[in-house]
Amino acid sequence: MRLEWKWIVMIMLLAVMPEAGGARDYSLQGLDKALSGDFILRKSQRLDSLGRRARSRKDAAIFRELAGEYSNFNLDSALYYNSLARKAALDREEEGRALLQLAGLYNSSLLMYKEASEIFGNLKPDMADETFRKDYFVLGVQMYRNLERLAPEDSMRRHYGRIKQAFRDSVMLLSPDERFIRANELLDAGQPAGVLKLFEKELSDDKYSSSSGAVYHLISRAYERLGDRDKEMDYLAKAAQADIENGVREYLALPQLALRLYEDGDVTRAYQYMQRSIEDAKECGARVRLFDMAETVSAISDAYAARQRSASRKLWLMLILVGVMLGIVGVALYYARQRNRLLSQARTELEEGNRRLAAAGNVREKYVRRFINLSREYLEELDNYRTRLFKIGAKRNFDALFSAIKSSEIIDTTTSTFFASFDKAFLELYPDFIEEFNSYLRPEERIELNDPHTLNTELRIFALMKLGVTESAEIARFLHCSQSTVYNYRTRYRSRAIDREAFVSHFFTGVGTTSEVADGGR
Repeated sequence: MRLEWKWIVMIMLLAVMPEAGGARDYSLQGLDKALSGDFILRKSQRLDSLGRRARSRKDAAIFRELAGEYSNFNLDSALYYNSLARKAALDREEEGRALLQLAGLYNSSLLMYKEASEIFGNLKPDMADETFRKDYFVLGVQMYRNLERLAPEDSMRRHYGRIKQAFRDSVMLLSPDERFIRANELLDAGQPAGVLKLFEKELSDDKYSSSSGAVYHLISRAYERLGDRDKEMDYLAKAAQADIENGVREYLALPQLALRLYEDGDVTRAYQYMQRSIEDAKECGARVRLFDMAETVSAISDAYAARQRSASRKLWLMLILVGVMLGIVGVALYYARQRNRLLSQARTELEEGNRRLAAAGNVREKYVRRFINLSREYLEELDNYRTRLFKIGAKRNFDALFSAIKSSEIIDTTTSTFFASFDKAFLELYPDFIEEFNSYLRPEERIELNDPHTLNTELRIFALMKLGVTESAEIARFLHCSQSTVYNYRTRYRSRAIDREAFVSHFFTGVGTTSEVADGGR
């Protein structure tokens, strides 16, 4: 069995990956990079340095400026430096500016509308300069916009809306080029295209200045009114990135972008952005932002938890599937290993068989050559014998001829040579034969040879039996002895064996007649 691991890994990744929310990229990569940066640390270090210098100088304007820097970063610090600004004020004008700033802090971030309204109502803008009056009217717009947004009844919303517009008109009379107030007015009037024209330069600007977050947020609202979801989310991402890179903790863009991503199905990213928004709002102390995010947070958290549960179930399912696959692979590997072991064993046996065949082939060739040489020697002996007889006969020396024919010298010499050749060949094939034969006999009956390379008649009988020559008549003809001699030697050594049955089983297997074995066993 062959399994493609890449497919298993791909199935696992597909199972645990979050579902894509349209797979669209709205400058989110740049935002993600900004969120992982250290902009908050850098701003904190810069403000700490400014704070040390401001406390040494004890100047109301510097304290007020520092409170403004902290207003969207840490409200506790902003309130602290605002209190120092009020204490350090040298006249009513400086105190009024500090109070106006305090009312703005209460209104924008702390849900303290009553306190903000009291401070706002006690201020006298008519006696102040144009800058103060403009800031005063801008705060009026912000306060009544919040009241309009939170009003429970339509009549109240319309009432606060009229007051808000009056303050806007006052701002525009003092500063006709005030783009933020004008942009909000255009949005309320249903003219989003006017907002895009107002911020035409910023539409192609990727630089994030201190005001870029607010500009891009207004542009995103304009695209929302125009129904262009892609552009809306693109500029929400840019606004959020600008806020993050400028060290802003009280913002609108990032939680709104989280809501849009949640609506598009990108729950994981929406959850991460909302978590960051909550953390920053808590660190800043912006209760208004926590209040605004409360309902959205609950929906996103529930969806994220459901997504995690679903991913966990899929992960377990895939782990079970992978476990089953690993089990199958394990079984397959086990059987493959067993098969390989058997194949290896068979290959070893085959190699051993081939080696034996090669050795047997070498032995066969060797003894074929030996047989050919022996036969050639016999022929030469016969030819020499014939030539000698012919020479004697040619001389008509009949007495010598009869004497030569009667002599057994040639037969004895040839037989001796034949047995010597047989002994040598047999002992080369079975070098341990003599020790093996003696191991079956009782110690006192074992055969001792003067020449360990030469067999005697008894051993030749059993050597022939080992070679498969089992008939007594055939053995007798081979050894030039009688059948009774062969039979007697067989019987004698059976009786000398330590274990007769083992001796018979080893040396008499394949013997031609049953009677010979039976008789020997008596």
